[in-house]
Amino acid sequence: MNDQIEGLHRVCPGVQVIPVKSPTLPPATTTNVWVLGEHHVTIVDPASPYPEEQERLDEILEMFMVERILLTHHHHDHIGGVEAIQKTTGAKIAAHPATRDKVKFEVSELLEEGSVVDTDSGFWKVLHTPGHADGHIVLFNGGLSAMVAGDMVSGLSSILLDPPEGELGQYLASLERMRTLSPELLLPAHGPVITDGTAFLAETIAHRHSRSTQIISTLAATAGQGLKGITKHIYAGLIPEDFLPIAERQVLCHLRWLEGKGRVVNADGKYHAVSP
Repeated sequence: MNDQIEGLHRVCPGVQVIPVKSPTLPPATTTNVWVLGEHHVTIVDPASPYPEEQERLDEILEMFMVERILLTHHHHDHIGGVEAIQKTTGAKIAAHPATRDKVKFEVSELLEEGSVVDTDSGFWKVLHTPGHADGHIVLFNGGLSAMVAGDMVSGLSSILLDPPEGELGQYLASLERMRTLSPELLLPAHGPVITDGTAFLAETIAHRHSRSTQIISTLAATAGQGLKGITKHIYAGLIPEDFLPIAERQVLCHLRWLEGKGRVVNADGKYHAVSP
C-alpha cells in the first residue's frame, strides 16, 4: 500500500524512498530520503531546506513512527531538513562523530565502524567510508544485499571530491571495502537505484584510475601545466564552461593523490609528470 502514496516509492522489503528537492549540484536536483523499516523507521538524509518540501515530507511520514534521523555526512544537501523533521517527529539524530563535529544541531546517537542500525524489518551495519567527507558512513543489509550509499556513488554522475576533505586515496579504499561486500543494490543519495552494485563499484574505481592516467598523459604531452589548463584539456566539450571551477576541484584531488604516489610534482603551481 505504501508504494501507492505520491512521492513514496518502495524499492524492496523494508526500504522506501522519497526524493526531495535540494540545493545540490547538477545534474541532480533532488536528494533521496531513504525510509528503512515498515512502521518503526529510520530515515536517512532529510535534505531539503525548502518549507514546502519539508511539509510534503512531514505528510508522507505521518504514517510511520520515525525513531531515528540518520545522516550519511554533513554536506548541506543532506541535512537541510533535519531540524524541521526532528521538531515534527521528536526522533533522535544519528551520525558519525566527525559529522557531529561539523553540524550546528545536537547529534544524540554516534555511529562508527561496526555500529548496527535496527529497524522493525531488520538491521543495517555501518561502514565508515571517508574520502568524500570525513564522517561519511554507508549502511549494509546482507539479507537484502542492499547498501545505502550516500554520496559515495551517484546514479547520475561522478561524485565530486573537493580537497582537502575530498581525498582520493581514502575514497578508493572506501569504494573497495564496499565492493568486497558484493551488494546487489546501491541506494544512492542522488539518482535512481543502482542495480548490479558490485559491478558499478568496480567501474567507479576503474574510472577514477583512468582519470588519473589521463592526467599523467596530459602532463607527459605538455609539461608545466597549471590546474586550469589541465582541467580544460580533460573536460573540453564534456561540461559547460560554468562547471569548470567544480571540475578543477576534482582534478586537484587527483593531482594531490598522484603527488603522494610520486607520479606528479608541483613546481609553483605548474605540474610535471614523473616517469614510473
